Amino acid sequence: MSYLLFPKNIRLPYNKNISISKEKARDEEAFSLLIPENKTDAIVNYLKNHAGFKNAIPSFDKGEEYGISRIIKAPWELHLRIYSSSYFPDFSKIYAHIEIARKYVEHLNFRYVQPVVYEPFKFYKNIFSELIVAYESKYIVEHVNENYWFKILNPDKLTPVSPASIIGFTATSISSKIKNYFSNPKH
Repeated sequence: MSYLLFPKNIRLPYNKNISISKEKARDEEAFSLLIPENKTDAIVNYLKNHAGFKNAIPSFDKGEEYGISRIIKAPWELHLRIYSSSYFPDFSKIYAHIEIARKYVEHLNFRYVQPVVYEPFKFYKNIFSELIVAYESKYIVEHVNENYWFKILNPDKLTPVSPASIIGFTATSISSKIKNYFSNPKH
């Protein structure tokens, strides 16, 4: 079991305070990290060559220029999606989350995905030492007033990826969805 900090109450420009609901804290696009656009390639190369990141394959493509990941504490993996542009001129943005490592079938279960804000900075601060956080991709966070402490629980079991395990996981997921659909009285 591990704990993660995540912004709970933030201050935006003009002294505007925002409370982040637990539901909003599950939205990976609620917060992004900003890095200088002209340093993006250098930061990605640094993360790959000095911080243990590698291309996040396989991965759902969401239009990012770079998708990289690394194990942070087994079985958890930090996944960064880096976009070369953002709402802010001359800055690239990073969306980040932790999830079960790709080598396990449970990686496909979105229940085990938690957006993160602070973890990526720990890895790239040696090459860009400023933590710049944006809220909803268009407001600079001036101060984090309070954080959540999220408890991250490992799954009861981890299933290594194999063709048989993927077929079994897919069949179980589909049958569960069908069962829920037909047991719902609205249908």
